Amino acid sequence: MINSRHQQAVRDGGSDLMPDSEIRMHGPTTRRSSWLLAFAGMAAIFAFGSGCKQTPRVVPVAGKVLYNGKPLPFGNVMFQPDQGQAAVGDIQADGSFKLSSYGPNDGAVPGTHKVSVSCYEGHRPGKASGDSLGKLLIPLKYTRFGSSGLTAEIKDVSGDQAQEVVLELSGPAVTFN
Repeated sequence: MINSRHQQAVRDGGSDLMPDSEIRMHGPTTRRSSWLLAFAGMAAIFAFGSGCKQTPRVVPVAGKVLYNGKPLPFGNVMFQPDQGQAAVGDIQADGSFKLSSYGPNDGAVPGTHKVSVSCYEGHRPGKASGDSLGKLLIPLKYTRFGSSGLTAEIKDVSGDQAQEVVLELSGPAVTFN
């Protein structure tokens, strides 16, 4: 049988499952738990929000772009993995490039990548940069992942030695000088 004091607590919005004495007994414990939970939440926000970002693993990648069998002397390459951050690289005068994903020359995430290459007049070394890149000097298909036909498999290996990738393009004869 429920006593009259308990019935009064229920009418006043109290619990019908706990006697008054139990409610008072657990009050400070609940308050302490709330403070501990709040403190733990703040500590987690501080730890994760203070620049402790971890980037996915990347491996060094370097390579060469050939156009009609000769080094492409300038331009850009982009490697797009199935998932994750793309890697980009500037093509040097000898056709070589090094890929960067999160920092200079850090490489690319391991896996299969679709590859695109661009080479515009505006990419020429010493060319004044303007609003336009100018004329495209290689076939348009190479500038798009879906039509380039270029792929690369970046292996998940350890060490600092860069994986070598050779990209072979072909098209109409072009003078790059």
